[in-house]
Amino acid sequence: LNLTSRLEYSMQPLRMEKVYFVELARQVVCEFLDGGLEARYQIMFDSSQESETASIMGDEALLKRALYNLIQNSVIHNPKGCVISVSVVWNGNNTVITVSDNGIGVSAEKLDKLRATTNHLESTDERLKLRHGLGVLLVRQIVEAHHGTMEILSEPQNGYQTVLVFPGGET
Repeated sequence: LNLTSRLEYSMQPLRMEKVYFVELARQVVCEFLDGGLEARYQIMFDSSQESETASIMGDEALLKRALYNLIQNSVIHNPKGCVISVSVVWNGNNTVITVSDNGIGVSAEKLDKLRATTNHLESTDERLKLRHGLGVLLVRQIVEAHHGTMEILSEPQNGYQTVLVFPGGET
């Protein structure tokens, strides 16, 4: 919550350095695999040869956090398990990072709320009085702080996909 507030008000200083997205994504995937991920979850990683050298100036720790949050969301919201796919592709102009799963997905109503730029989502369980969606908000703020865009796609029982697009960069 603190990081979200600092990013929202541009109070988080970015520690800019050259970040290679393929290397960063591999590190995050390996952390999950080495961290005792339960057998009902599988993580697949794919990158194009062109993307191996794609880089931007960015805050590596924040970009790692964004990818970590997206993978963690797939785990949390699919308690029966799923296959999680992470891909990095350089298309000549942008680096496109996609994190998707073949899990339960979300309803159109919840998808609209996730796409909104509100500060939180209210729990549907009134007994809990919890806010949800801060992880997605944080990812969006990190991506926007790096001049990127984020798109979320999902259908109930048909998986969930987040596409991050970072413009420019070097190869």
